[in-house]
Amino acid sequence: MMPCLRLASYMRTRLMDELNAHEGVEWVALIGPDALPIDFVPLDKDVQAAVAMWSGLDGLVEDTPARMMIRTPEAVMLSHRVDEDRLLLIQADSKANLGLLRNSLEDAAFRIADLA
Repeated sequence: MMPCLRLASYMRTRLMDELNAHEGVEWVALIGPDALPIDFVPLDKDVQAAVAMWSGLDGLVEDTPARMMIRTPEAVMLSHRVDEDRLLLIQADSKANLGLLRNSLEDAAFRIADLA
């Protein structure tokens, strides 16, 4: 791998780790255009079904949403679009600070877009 690509991958993983460190966050995934995770943290989580479901929901709306949220009594899922092909998705417990997560997710998406 070229040094620039390694640095971009490292920085992306670092940004995702920072999101995952927020209180209540269970996992973070970067989803690609094929509805599969490009990367996710922590690596021991099975995010495939949630990513596929989220991609299906994202495809149901006419316009491409910049942000989406689903909340249940047990959990919340938030996404923020990185660019037209990728989005960041977070699953957190229902007690997580949604304002903080939304702001952090938007910032991370913006910074990941700059890495491409």
